[in-house]
Amino acid sequence: MSSEEIQISVPLLLEFSSNLSASPRIFARLSKLIENEDTGLDYVASIVKMDPSLVAHILRVTNSAYYGSAIKLNDIESAIGRIGFNEVHKVLSVVIAHDSFYQALPIYGVTATEYADECIAIAVASEVISKKVGMDINAPYITGLLHGIGKLAINLYIEKLGKSSRLIETKNREVIHREERNTFGITSLKAGSELLKHWQFESEIWLPIRQQNDPVRATNYIRQTAILTLALWGKDNFRAYDSEATLPKNITWALKELNIDSSDVPSLMDDIRFEFNDRQNLFSMLI
Repeated sequence: MSSEEIQISVPLLLEFSSNLSASPRIFARLSKLIENEDTGLDYVASIVKMDPSLVAHILRVTNSAYYGSAIKLNDIESAIGRIGFNEVHKVLSVVIAHDSFYQALPIYGVTATEYADECIAIAVASEVISKKVGMDINAPYITGLLHGIGKLAINLYIEKLGKSSRLIETKNREVIHREERNTFGITSLKAGSELLKHWQFESEIWLPIRQQNDPVRATNYIRQTAILTLALWGKDNFRAYDSEATLPKNITWALKELNIDSSDVPSLMDDIRFEFNDRQNLFSMLI
């Protein structure tokens, strides 16, 4: 199908995307609050209550065997008090992934599990890398979690036109962007960054996503862009990392920008794998 037949309009894309879950926006707000030690539990709970599905999922996870409590809680304040702010952030991130990204993308030939796993893996990788280089984890984590929201928006747009067959025939990231441009006149990177900007996310979140088209040429938020670049590659390699393989040019660039020695990459992959498995265990309780 040609790009003339499906030329995506950004204003219409933003209009269609108004139906997407508000959970990512709530999560971004909560993440900042949780970072502040002076934030009260009641205030955090009041923000969570803005989305009833968040409340239900958080209660489900905090009452699960994962946290090992025999006493069932029925209110969000008690649930947050039980596990603490740090764990709330972890639980919230998994709940957001379930609410927002556990969706099949037939246009891309991607299952709901594949899409959610990818979002979680890149968010976790971004978190691990940020900790490694001593940067605040909040913005990179959210960037990683939302990096693929452009695919979700494009898939929704095409489905709104009454089409549901697969249009993107590859899962290779670079080739995907080329096929998107040829088929839709826009990449998911551009679509996602436009959507996040429209939702009033800060530029340190949406610019690193847009700049993944050619991260080496990034001019703003260079370290944040490098974190996402390395996280995207880490997602593809943490299960079976080959330490003998030559690193791609963009990964050599990212490591240099982040002052990470290539000899540290194997341990970085181990940390990403450990954290991803932990989040997957949490996520499995929501499916």
